[in-house]
Amino acid sequence: MINLNDVSYKYNDAAAQAIRHVSLSIKKGELVVITGKSGCGKTTLFRCVNGLCPRFYEGEIKGCLTLNGNAVSAMSMCALSKSAASVFQNPESQFFTTDVLSDLVYPCENYGIEKEEIQERLHRVTKLLSLEPLLNRKLSELSGGEKQKIAIASVLMLDTRVVLMDEPSSNLDYQSVELLTQILAQLKLKGYTIVIIEHRLHYLAELCDRLIVMENGSIVREYEKDSLRTIGNDELHKQGLRCLHLFQNNSNTLPALRRQHKDEALVVLHDIHFGYRKNIEVLKGIHLSIYPGDKIALIGKNGCGKTTLLHALAGLLVPQSGSVLLHGEDVTGTPGRIGYMLQKDLLLPHKRIVDNVALPLVLQGVSRREARARAQELLARMGLGEVARSWPSELSGGMRQRA
Repeated sequence: MINLNDVSYKYNDAAAQAIRHVSLSIKKGELVVITGKSGCGKTTLFRCVNGLCPRFYEGEIKGCLTLNGNAVSAMSMCALSKSAASVFQNPESQFFTTDVLSDLVYPCENYGIEKEEIQERLHRVTKLLSLEPLLNRKLSELSGGEKQKIAIASVLMLDTRVVLMDEPSSNLDYQSVELLTQILAQLKLKGYTIVIIEHRLHYLAELCDRLIVMENGSIVREYEKDSLRTIGNDELHKQGLRCLHLFQNNSNTLPALRRQHKDEALVVLHDIHFGYRKNIEVLKGIHLSIYPGDKIALIGKNGCGKTTLLHALAGLLVPQSGSVLLHGEDVTGTPGRIGYMLQKDLLLPHKRIVDNVALPLVLQGVSRREARARAQELLARMGLGEVARSWPSELSGGMRQRA
């Protein structure tokens, strides 16, 4: 179904090849998982298969890549999208409208599919992914996990037999990951060919036909289905990979005890109420004190209000009532006082990585030379020193997140 023969790819202006001499054959009906550390070439391989490299991400490709017997280089993007549908790491990058329902039917309308067929597909996909409560929502109102489910649904609406997914579980809570596992199992039973680029491996342990590990742009290891049952987490951890068996843990480390706070609270959220619509509250009387040195995890189901709470904390929205105090000062609705890294990065595509990182300092009046020097130092600490002169489009999702 998918064949790569000695495929290499180098982005324009990049110092080195992103993928090097990759040969891989994926049969019809297989579910293949490709994993590896951030920057190993997974996403570039994904882009080569769906034709975005070099059509959108410009560069030079070598070798032979075929999809269902046809050379990818000779296929139009229209023909490619009818043969293989893609779910991207950032779901918002594949939305075309502003609301859930119109975005789900848009791909089918774009290809001129009859109304009755669209309605049948919509009913089937909505039921499969339990999307009924989201159909009348605006995309801007959804959580990251809910957006990811809509992105997967829009791909299934096309009813292609090859599905490519770039970290589909990255924004999903545990229950949604379980649902994704069930969906993948059903697609596999129906004969779909599925290729998944993924860091999170545990939910794929029973579905995966092959696990392929990449390093420095090349395939370095391949595990068949039978060997996946016996491979231990320790072996994967030595390769810098996540666990395959979720509850297998050889660590004897005890959980840390809760610290006793002696200082006054650094940040206080007092009685925060907020809703995107009338009579639908997302945040309901939130009280939270954050002390110097605290490391706090907010967990909960997709759509429970985690991101909305962070937006209130960072001053990106003004609650209907309540206040946010920083060092005792009211900073409610005042952005810029508390640093915030969004779920999706906001790197400027026309600026190189080093200039993106330097930009906040430049805006504060620091000289461009000094700001770039500081940016180079920070990038080196994050393991990104070698890609400082790269464009954002050349980086993997994990590398962009570090930047």
